Amino acid sequence: MSVTDKQRRKEARTVAIQTWMARRSSRNQSFIDRLCRRVLDRALTLPPEKDFMRDDFCDNDEGFDAEELDRYQRGA
Repeated sequence: MSVTDKQRRKEARTVAIQTWMARRSSRNQSFIDRLCRRVLDRALTLPPEKDFMRDDFCDNDEGFDAEELDRYQRGA
């Protein structure tokens, strides 16, 4: 599988832009820095339906009541 020079240059340009944006967003001194931070935050945040770390049990506040928690902690 061969990658053409055009594709390689495009990927290198993309990486350079991403690095520049990450560097600018870490500064947070100017409007462009804050804009880069917002763009990166939006690009890297997963939508809730695709986030495998979300827990419906916790999100819906379906926790233990005090008696259940006490029984669990005592091992009964």
